[in-house]
Amino acid sequence: MKLSLLACMLIAAGLNTAVVTAQQAEHAQAAVEQKHQHDHDHDHQDEHDHDDDDMPALGAHVHGHAVLTLVLEGNEMQLAFQSAAQSIVGFEHKPRTPEQKQEVAAAIEVFNQAQWFSFNTDANCELVMAEASTDLTEPQANKGHADFYANYQLLCQRPARLDELQLSIFSLVPALEHMDIQWIINGRQGASQAALSSSTVRF
Repeated sequence: MKLSLLACMLIAAGLNTAVVTAQQAEHAQAAVEQKHQHDHDHDHQDEHDHDDDDMPALGAHVHGHAVLTLVLEGNEMQLAFQSAAQSIVGFEHKPRTPEQKQEVAAAIEVFNQAQWFSFNTDANCELVMAEASTDLTEPQANKGHADFYANYQLLCQRPARLDELQLSIFSLVPALEHMDIQWIINGRQGASQAALSSSTVRF
């Protein structure tokens, strides 16, 4: 099961979202459609400016920054990573040269190998699935921001002993300066920050 980053963030933040009624949903859709029509009534430059102004700040697409969410239920763990492509490979457009294509492929391989993080050994967590991707390989690349994503599933044989996460990604990706970590571990939850100088997170 692939756990979306947004779902993890909502869980980790402990938000209790209200149920949206059908009438509210209709109003929201009407507002979106009205905004869409309004944008098309302006020239391309105005449309671009409005899009920048209206873009929500989710906190993930910041150069030099990444977000990692961790959810452990029983002995099953889900990890979701997201970072701006600029922080990983140094550009956010579709790869144009053989060197850039190689850089993207190498970055995806690094994330698929899942060796940039580890947990304290007595928790005995083993990788079950790793899936990395990037907007840079999508047809719509060159049309705006681009991110890297990585999703992982692990099984922890002794989840009660899980108390530490070690991150080596900062030495592998020097442009990545810091990371926000949000976690839920069998009912406990919290948030931490990590960087090259403080790459160990304790739960």
